[in-house]
Amino acid sequence: MYKNPFYVNLFLSFLTILLLSFSFPSPCISYLAWIALVPWFIIISTGYRAGLFSYLTGFLFFVFNLTWLWSVTGFGWILLSLYLALYFYVFGFVIHFLCKRLQLPYLFIAPFVWVAFEYLRSFPYFGFPWFFVGHSQYTHLPLIQIADITGVYGISFLIVAVNAAIADLAERFLLRRFHEPEEGSAVYSDKNRKVFWITIIVPCLLMSAVLVYGYFDLRGNHTLPEGPSICVVQGNVPQGVKTKADKEEKKKILLKYINLSLKAAGENVDIIVWPETMVPGILNIDPKLLNREIDRLSKESVKTITDATYANLILGGTAIDVRDSKALYFNTAFYYDRHGEYVKRYDKIYLVPFGEFIPFEERLSFFSYLVPYSVSLTGGEERTMFKLDTRKDGRHHKFGVIICYEDTVAPFVRKFRKDGADFMINITNDAWFHDSSELDQHLAVMVFRAVENRISITRAANSGISSFIAPNGQIYDYLDNEGKYKEIEGILCNKIRYENSVNSWYTNHGDVFAISCLSVTAILFFAALTRRIFA
Repeated sequence: MYKNPFYVNLFLSFLTILLLSFSFPSPCISYLAWIALVPWFIIISTGYRAGLFSYLTGFLFFVFNLTWLWSVTGFGWILLSLYLALYFYVFGFVIHFLCKRLQLPYLFIAPFVWVAFEYLRSFPYFGFPWFFVGHSQYTHLPLIQIADITGVYGISFLIVAVNAAIADLAERFLLRRFHEPEEGSAVYSDKNRKVFWITIIVPCLLMSAVLVYGYFDLRGNHTLPEGPSICVVQGNVPQGVKTKADKEEKKKILLKYINLSLKAAGENVDIIVWPETMVPGILNIDPKLLNREIDRLSKESVKTITDATYANLILGGTAIDVRDSKALYFNTAFYYDRHGEYVKRYDKIYLVPFGEFIPFEERLSFFSYLVPYSVSLTGGEERTMFKLDTRKDGRHHKFGVIICYEDTVAPFVRKFRKDGADFMINITNDAWFHDSSELDQHLAVMVFRAVENRISITRAANSGISSFIAPNGQIYDYLDNEGKYKEIEGILCNKIRYENSVNSWYTNHGDVFAISCLSVTAILFFAALTRRIFA
């Protein structure tokens, strides 16, 4: 086995970091993802400090691409990068071990192992379902339709398969011949000739099958009559202003959102949506209880808007409940009917660790400075389904609300759809990250939730990107101002799109594909521990 010099592996590692980083938004040069992993795979194939370079690749990739975390927590940015790099390290170790012991090409190992680790990284609290390689392809509609069967993992599988095939061809038929010229005559033996053609044919067949499925799916799912009319409000309140707002500043924030909402008057709107935590007062308590003017004004604003627009309201705010003489704080979506009467609320279930709460707070209280809230929030316990009668035709609809990063938890959105949600609303406040690439990356993730479950999703974001996503993943409307779509204010009104389709395979069965890849990885690992398959 040949070994690349240290500086060569260092160059290859940086090449993977660069190509993979640029494949994600922004700049979202998505075709780079199809070759980005090749240099790293070549490092792994040599076995020379593969673990070191795998960890280095992972760490620098996440450090570079999570720079938007710096504005919230510099220490957390580095700590998260150090943790997530472990997935790259273990992946590199497992791939090297399996390929060496089983003598199989990357093509038959790497895609399964990669998806297995993406799946493990998808679990809330212990993972980070961000930067899945499939996310880089969110604008390519024919390619991503397969997600309604495989989830985003199917696109990741295909991308890694192509990378693995290129790495196999480079390593077996170019680099090995260059480094081992005395064995050059054996490079084109019958066995290697078969491997050569299999390495080319298999990815081509997979790509063709995925694209054919996508094109036929896009042609077959015809849009039904339009659904409810929704108006999302984007106030673009800077997080620094919102966090440190005094009484007068809170009044200005409230007034801004009221005035923007009133622009929807006369538009036949069914729901007006405010982003996450944009109500400065507490809506679920009697204003006299805390004797705060902002609580009274916030409650009065509900009636002001509904009287002027005759629209239902989804308002993102903070709720306070008292249990066992203890005040609990919730990140909440409040639902009001057209008459300004409170209907019900949804409390965010999946909170962000060290962002909204401190895990094991009693033991890890020294991490309190990492939490950008004065107190830790409490997670909700129930997925709330809201009901809506449209103003125009009186049709009945059901919808769910997901708050902030809950749209990254694929099984969670799937449960809403399986329970009968006709569409989803996402409310978020990404102003923490200013106009960084985080806003684009967040939107890319949500596109896959729409395709996986064949459901429309509407997003209301404080600083952007407020948008409407169709069941096929098309972003058919978003708020912009002369080409600028981040850190602007305004309202975006459009109608929900429905498609002529039943619940998708993914909605009905979940992450079967990802679990299958995890199972194949376990079987390969067991086989590698016990015996060689090929000499």
